[in-house]
Amino acid sequence: MFDLRKSERIILVFLSAMLLAGLAVSTYMKFRPAQRMEISSFDHEKQAIHYRVNINTADERELAGLRGIGKTMAGRIVEHRSTSGNFASTQELMKVKGIGPALYDKIKDDVATE
Repeated sequence: MFDLRKSERIILVFLSAMLLAGLAVSTYMKFRPAQRMEISSFDHEKQAIHYRVNINTADERELAGLRGIGKTMAGRIVEHRSTSGNFASTQELMKVKGIGPALYDKIKDDVATE
């Protein structure tokens, strides 16, 4: 009926197999059972644990974890603490070069002196 060479028959068989595989996947995706996902509500504001970093005892790694405080700024805090002594209040962080009122407002709820 069709006079096809061997390479043409191989290509035809391959394309037919790919067509059938695509149809099988398409049918499976259409009729597969829906996956159930149960989500329970969680009130993050009431359940969250708030952890404060003690600026008098924290190392550079802990300080660098604060919002807006990177490795360099954490090093400055530790250096300031070692040369000037412990911070009497968290507001004294603004004595560290690079920490102004805007950055202090970002981190004031996340730091403590005790």
